[in-house]
Amino acid sequence: MFDTLLDYRFCMFRSFLILLAALTVVSVASCSTTDPVAKPAPPPFMGRSTTLEITNGIKVVTNVSLPQGFAPIASRAPIWLESSAEIAVVGTQDGHTVVYGLGGPGWRSGRVLAAESGPTAAVAGTIVDVAPSPEGLTLATAVVARDNQRVDVVVRDLIASGPGNVIASFDGRFDSISIGWLNSATIALALRKHPAPPPESNAGDQPPPPQVDGLQLIVVTGASSVAPLKLGCPMSPLSWSARGVYAVGQGDATTAPIVIDRRKSVCSKFGRSDPIRVLGWDEEEEGSFLYVGADPTKNTVGVFSHNIETGADRVIAISTGAASFTDGGDIVVLGNQKLTFRMAIERPQQEMLAQVAILQPDQSQTDVKSLGFNSTPAMLAQSSMAYSVGPDEAALQIYAPSPPIPWRKIVSYSLPTDSAFLLAAGPARGTVTMSWSPKGRWLAFLDGDSATGTTLTVLAPPR
Repeated sequence: MFDTLLDYRFCMFRSFLILLAALTVVSVASCSTTDPVAKPAPPPFMGRSTTLEITNGIKVVTNVSLPQGFAPIASRAPIWLESSAEIAVVGTQDGHTVVYGLGGPGWRSGRVLAAESGPTAAVAGTIVDVAPSPEGLTLATAVVARDNQRVDVVVRDLIASGPGNVIASFDGRFDSISIGWLNSATIALALRKHPAPPPESNAGDQPPPPQVDGLQLIVVTGASSVAPLKLGCPMSPLSWSARGVYAVGQGDATTAPIVIDRRKSVCSKFGRSDPIRVLGWDEEEEGSFLYVGADPTKNTVGVFSHNIETGADRVIAISTGAASFTDGGDIVVLGNQKLTFRMAIERPQQEMLAQVAILQPDQSQTDVKSLGFNSTPAMLAQSSMAYSVGPDEAALQIYAPSPPIPWRKIVSYSLPTDSAFLLAAGPARGTVTMSWSPKGRWLAFLDGDSATGTTLTVLAPPR
């Protein structure tokens, strides 16, 4: 049963304005008797990526160009590996998916971590999913064979050399394949077989073996083993809770979302027929997660929170894709406090203030802060957020009206200091994805496309 909150607005108990600060650098020039016209020193740490100008004063730790023709995949943020010693980037090049690893000083030394063909591929085929182990020392990929009749699971030890090894294979054709780690020793592979009529057979013929379907748990330590978890629900891309107790099948064009309880080995319908996108899980309360889903009319989207144990479903914000749980269980979300579903549907291009809200569910309290510039409901719906527990800080990708091309802004917001900084901005061309290093010291973003080139930039946000 769903307990849906009918008030679709932010409840503002306290609100105040945040001035979006761009750091400035003051250069002091000294006079010289031999050079009466002193030239001001250039502001340090100035830089740019493919489409974004870095704000003066923001420290650029590195700026690395990817091989020509490489384009980021919008759903794949940079992956921090080996205690931040290496950053993996997932994209397409020459029509194939490839995973590059950037390491060494300034992350400027590159290698291929996964490929679909050639000597750097463990097996030829199509890479359909990639997942790092929890400690970032191993990379798992799911690869569909060229004849589309088998899926291989490849595991690569990132400290060792070589493309990795196939540790499990599953014959058949599958409509959905997703891979994730439950812990450093166990991979969860979710498969949904393609429906096919039974093959013709003659009397006395042995029936063919049943095709593998559903959730497969693969132990990667020692002699690898596979244990299917028998569930009665069709699989779709899974998002796992922090400790691997629950998973949400996010649905797709033909399959509705589901909820999996691994402790009880059961699954159930989620309560929606349309796909959702899970944004993150509450570290404090294992069964609570945030997701983006369509409004009841399916004309716009919102961010919702859901509690698996109680079934409670609550609207958090309207027409936005940017939200996260914080370290203390609060929710930080981008939006506008006055926005309703009706307004988002009827006036998607209306300009309104971009605001950050901090929701404290236990105290029924919300703080709303203005970022000092406008966006629109349609643009807010395309926004994204990356949150880091260490500094308790969110990085926001926001769009603002700016004819003839909307403007993309990368903004950091610190919850402890209640301050926001404009890190970078530029025309909304190509794709930008971003992620924090494990301890939140650096922010990496991948910027570009196959036509203009792609750059990995690592920043040290001001603190």
